[in-house]
Amino acid sequence: MRSYRETFDVCTRRKREVVDITETIRQACRGSGVRDGLCLVFPHHTSSAVYVSDSDRHLTDDLLDALARAVPEGEGYAHNRVDPKMNAEAHLMAVLAGHHILLPVSDGDLDLGLYQTIYYAEFDGCRPKGVLVKVVGE
Repeated sequence: MRSYRETFDVCTRRKREVVDITETIRQACRGSGVRDGLCLVFPHHTSSAVYVSDSDRHLTDDLLDALARAVPEGEGYAHNRVDPKMNAEAHLMAVLAGHHILLPVSDGDLDLGLYQTIYYAEFDGCRPKGVLVKVVGE
């Protein structure tokens, strides 16, 4: 079994932002030497998430709006009372959005559907944050 590891940084311009990382993940899979296997995409931060969704960019705005309604700011979260960063909302949004994903690799490339896109969602941004790509298989 072959194993490949790569990391890259994402630095958003806004505190909450969604970025298409499909091509970065695709290049990692192609460079891994794995023909058939799995690709794990894992942010090294608890205030960010990765997910697969439709390629319609309006859905990224819809996701951010839905999460803002589900996790309103300033609601007296216990984490905010003990952590000076006051970023409980960011951590909760990341949990709801889905922290990491596992993707199929076939014939040396991502095996995504026609409209499937890989997104990195940042909820406490404006600084570089690392993402791990781990590809394993034959």
